[in-house]
Amino acid sequence: MAGQTDAFFITSSYSRIIARELRLQERDLPALLRGTGLPLLVLQPGDQTRLSGHQQIRIIQNARAINNSPLLGLQLGRQLQPSAHGPIGYLALSSPDLLTALQALRDFLPLRIGFARLGLDLSRDWLKCTLQLRLDAAAVERRMLLECFALLLQALVESVLGKPPEGARFEFAFPAPDYQSSYSEFLHAPVHFSRSHSQLVLPAELAYTANASGDDPAAYRLAQDLCHKLLAEVPSESLSSTDQVRRLLLSRPAGAANEEDIASALFVSKRTLARRLAREGSGYRQLREQVLAELAAEHLRDSRLSVDSVAELLGYHDAANFRRACHRWFGMAPREFRQAANK
Repeated sequence: MAGQTDAFFITSSYSRIIARELRLQERDLPALLRGTGLPLLVLQPGDQTRLSGHQQIRIIQNARAINNSPLLGLQLGRQLQPSAHGPIGYLALSSPDLLTALQALRDFLPLRIGFARLGLDLSRDWLKCTLQLRLDAAAVERRMLLECFALLLQALVESVLGKPPEGARFEFAFPAPDYQSSYSEFLHAPVHFSRSHSQLVLPAELAYTANASGDDPAAYRLAQDLCHKLLAEVPSESLSSTDQVRRLLLSRPAGAANEEDIASALFVSKRTLARRLAREGSGYRQLREQVLAELAAEHLRDSRLSVDSVAELLGYHDAANFRRACHRWFGMAPREFRQAANK
């Protein structure tokens, strides 16, 4: 079993999602990695270690030992929003329609989760999104993974459509578990068990529904390209708290996370994070201001984006607040900065 399972890989970011869902603190992290041979480094933000399928299954087993809730697979799956998949998620969210978004997921998901495959079959009546797991796993772990992937698909479809799809249904190739009544709390369509395949079945007419998740796809792609460029400039070998916070701020939409969210992602309390940053001569607000200032400067230099678009991308829904921020960062209004920068 281990030989086949070790042939496939998954990025360490999904293990960090497990640790966060379990609300683990630093002292608890070794228990999650027990028996994997992995260092604690793989649970640090920004780590890009590729875990073997065997290691990921062991982490899931350890997670079940820490929290034996039968709903754990569904709870983990609820965390798999498109942004959890890095550039693949952004590509899907910027796709022009639902079918193109699903094709992006099909084509690139194996680069992050080597044992996962998404099959797409569009007929006159139905668009079938079939979930395939190419690794050996016990029934409980396999069911948990399929639950996760079902919720992953649901999150993407709802992000593109802007609402739950009407007329959809989930089918699973495993018997109904004892907790089947809880599925309705997580999945927004009827669920059927003991079917030939595990899949999300959508009405065919939804395939070419225009993407509702972004009014300006070009601006969205520009924003993500910039964040990934800035992330690449952070030394991957650095483990300072300052660099970890900076990575997290750059990996999330501007304004989407607060200090408590960042501390939670690092498995520490807000107070502990503040103490560590202070020892390094920095602080959360200072780092957040630096990141926003860098993003603002880069965006304002790009004449393809209006000043109002830049404000929206940075989470400023009030133009006056963005102008005040620019005066704080650059000593001038955003249009003045643009003119000076492009002379």
